[in-house]
Amino acid sequence: MSKIQTLMRYAAAAAAALVLSACGSQEPEMPWQSVSWDEAGLEMRFPCAPEFARTPVDFGMEIGSVPVSMMGCDAVDSTFAMSQWVLNDAAQADDALAFWEVAVLSQFDAVDGDGAKSGAQFVPAGAMDLPRSIRATVQGVGRAGWTVTTHGVWFARKEGDKARIYHAVIYAPKAYHQTANTFFNSIILK
Repeated sequence: MSKIQTLMRYAAAAAAALVLSACGSQEPEMPWQSVSWDEAGLEMRFPCAPEFARTPVDFGMEIGSVPVSMMGCDAVDSTFAMSQWVLNDAAQADDALAFWEVAVLSQFDAVDGDGAKSGAQFVPAGAMDLPRSIRATVQGVGRAGWTVTTHGVWFARKEGDKARIYHAVIYAPKAYHQTANTFFNSIILK
């Protein structure tokens, strides 16, 4: 066997090893950056520069549509987003979280990971301690027919007689528990 054939075999083996390692369970490296959102009264880290939008959403509550503000972006193969809106009656905050969770989770199956059990309490410092303030990881089929894993958290903060309702989410092709931990644990209410 010639030296060129031997080198080509080594190169082919190295390329195959590289491809196989990319298909493993490693989560993608992300260039995390701090983002401050004054309207929402929070800071958090995103792996990309988020864009901002506002749209009316009806969660099925008797209050009708509410203006939901969002920031989000795409990084690697995932979408990262944070949404928030103001509820006029803080006493209804837990119900509002429940309606929003049902809107997102009802069509998926839970996918638990180390330290990331679906339905576990999620209450950042300064948030209201509510039963529906949770973290969930679920999997299902998206609109395009592909498998989608959704990592999400829902929580609320009291603002006088009102409550600000939050939802942070990652849509990914598979469960990225460590990435979700980094994203959700970076949330700081100001």
